Amino acid sequence: MRNLLIICAIAVGFIACEKDAGEGGTSLIEGDVIYFVRSWNSTTLTTDTLYYPKAGKDVYIIYSDDEGAVYDDKFETDFNGKYHFEFLRKGDYTVMTYVDSFIYNDLGGPIATYDYPIFKHIKITDNNSVNTVSDFVIEKNQ
Repeated sequence: MRNLLIICAIAVGFIACEKDAGEGGTSLIEGDVIYFVRSWNSTTLTTDTLYYPKAGKDVYIIYSDDEGAVYDDKFETDFNGKYHFEFLRKGDYTVMTYVDSFIYNDLGGPIATYDYPIFKHIKITDNNSVNTVSDFVIEKNQ
């Protein structure tokens, strides 16, 4: 009888453990990276905006809502600019990508490039859920 009580106590201990955000679950985070370019249309005398998916862009995930933490995983977008992170547990996550930017000289020529991060926060509250992050819409700096 005593052994049965010990086994039950250990089983309840394992069941009661709360797991942190991260891999090992059944949920999914997905989204898109979309670039846009503005150009002057001399025929219509208006500014045209062209949107297109960004293929080959690295998207990173942090298994917390701390933007200063080191990323835990990354995914390269497919030809449609889509990415996804699978097998996630309930918890807070931060998804991040970088914006490619240029510094121009007085004549309009690029002299340096730099990247700066943009973040999206998401909370997974249910198992077996698909969580869509609002699109990363990034202006292409040419």
